[in-house]
Amino acid sequence: MRLVRSTLAILWCCASAPLAAQVALTQRAPAHATPGGTVIGTVSAGAKVTSREVKGGEARIVIEGWVDASRVGGKRDSFPASVGGKIPLHVRATPSLKGTILAELRPGVGLTTIGKQGTWTHMRRSLWIASKALPAIGKPAQKSPAVAKPVPAPPKLLEKSVAKTQAMAPETPVIAGPTGSMSAPRGAKLFVAPGGKQTGDLVSGAIVEPLARDRGWVKVRLEGWVNEKDLNPADSSFGSAITAADLRTDPEGSKGKIVRWEVQILSLQTADPLRRELAKDEPYFLARGPGSENAILYLAVPPSLLAEAKTIPPLTSLIITARVRTGRSEPAGTPILDLKSIVRR
Repeated sequence: MRLVRSTLAILWCCASAPLAAQVALTQRAPAHATPGGTVIGTVSAGAKVTSREVKGGEARIVIEGWVDASRVGGKRDSFPASVGGKIPLHVRATPSLKGTILAELRPGVGLTTIGKQGTWTHMRRSLWIASKALPAIGKPAQKSPAVAKPVPAPPKLLEKSVAKTQAMAPETPVIAGPTGSMSAPRGAKLFVAPGGKQTGDLVSGAIVEPLARDRGWVKVRLEGWVNEKDLNPADSSFGSAITAADLRTDPEGSKGKIVRWEVQILSLQTADPLRRELAKDEPYFLARGPGSENAILYLAVPPSLLAEAKTIPPLTSLIITARVRTGRSEPAGTPILDLKSIVRR
């Protein structure tokens, strides 16, 4: 009996003891803030994480990676930072849009920031996932199967096979994508929903990330670059033709509106008590615009954009996306807008 009790005690300790080992997930896993709690994101298959402890069917892991600094918001609960915006945030292995996606965190999730490089923030977060997503304890992670060498075909047969393949599909460059990604070797059409309206086309060789599947259809995410001038905010409150004069004329009705303007920066300043609708010591741009309109604007700079704002010299032209805080502030009647993004002309 004593031997049985001792054995059970040892097994229990092993099951709950901290592991503190870096491992690669064997499958994509939903992430929770607490065991069995609300899903706050997902961790990609193959992502390297630090495994802290395993309790039953749940495992606590710590993930470190790089995120877009402009998407890092303010303090949240016990965390010094959080995921800003309204869409999920990618956590990447390196500070680059080409970096492998390790995880995806939902808006509002708390973060711990541990460094910065250019427009990227280095972050850390503790998460709970299903323990089945971790490699089996005591067994090495599975290695990718070795690629078998092709058996040489007779010259004539090989020649015909190559010719047939080239006739079926044009040669496309091989582009490495993140874990779990897919490619469209012959191109594909994009639709708003299964069987719905077509919205565009994928070029041959495009890399996409699958998000969901439904009756033979795959919902995908595509990353790429487009010219800033070709985009407008998708927010329903966006006002494409709003001017500074419109804000002053209807200060109440313009609150919360999203604008995308070209402005000229005059200086970066810190709010004093006279700017009653700016917080004390809040950084803001004194700017002129939009466009050819010779109006003075206050553009409040959030913490996520402050480092970049300090590098912008006076008289620089910017394309800004901002939300109207007030159309007519006291005492001078100057509009105040909260910056969401800035792009140098």
